[in-house]
Amino acid sequence: MARLSSPVPVVLVVAAMLAAPIALSAGVKVRSEYDKSFDFRGLTTWAWHPESAGDVRMAVTADDDPAAMKERFEPVILDAVQKEMAARGLNLAAAGGAPQLYVNYYVLISTNQSRQTMGQFLPTVPEWGIPPFSYGATQSLKVFEEGSLVLDVTSTKTRQLIWRGMAVAELQRKSAPQDRDTRLRAAIAEVVKKFPKTS
Repeated sequence: MARLSSPVPVVLVVAAMLAAPIALSAGVKVRSEYDKSFDFRGLTTWAWHPESAGDVRMAVTADDDPAAMKERFEPVILDAVQKEMAARGLNLAAAGGAPQLYVNYYVLISTNQSRQTMGQFLPTVPEWGIPPFSYGATQSLKVFEEGSLVLDVTSTKTRQLIWRGMAVAELQRKSAPQDRDTRLRAAIAEVVKKFPKTS
């Protein structure tokens, strides 16, 4: 991609895969995009975006409490991102310093679904005596909660979004708080690994 769109306050998101009693499942899908015209070499410092380090958005039930989710999980996100960025040679700038990059996160918790239809896995022309049936009828339907974690990195010089990493996973409502934190940190680690090399 030539250029990423500018960050917006309400987007999909790094997710962080959370919720009060929610945890990441084993299958986490991670992907990233970056501005191929930007030179990542020589980058060493970053800071959380001065307007906001991040935001949490929930679209599951009327009882959702994004503020509570943010209060619970933001400390974990901030600490994990700082450690993973440092591991890639990018250190958090000192207060009052001049960072080269701004970072912010977004978390979105919503519902998704998967379905299978009759005949979905059969060849185009079955010729071995299979009784005819109505193709396309839904055979199974699964509705599940999904969490997305997005990390956006902006150049402080150009004010343009230069990299976006995202982790998406199905959420489960059975897990201890420590397990949720561990899985969240693991997801962040996988996302940050995709940040381009700076040396």
